[in-house]
Amino acid sequence: MIHPNDIAEYIIILIAAFAHRYALSESAAYSYLKQYGGISLAHDYYDVMHTQSFDDMVDSLVTYCHRKGGSIQ
Repeated sequence: MIHPNDIAEYIIILIAAFAHRYALSESAAYSYLKQYGGISLAHDYYDVMHTQSFDDMVDSLVTYCHRKGGSIQ
């Protein structure tokens, strides 16, 4: 069984990786990902996403958010 704390920790680290790549504050990265569904995606698909590298998952978030109207590419 997946523990909610594991999901929360993963999402926090994923936000930090996204922020680092795009030179954003973590709060700005969170706001962007929240607005374009990236946080929900990471939560809903944690079981698959946590088995991949953070670099690959940041790429996936960028693609997903772009499809939802986000401008970061």
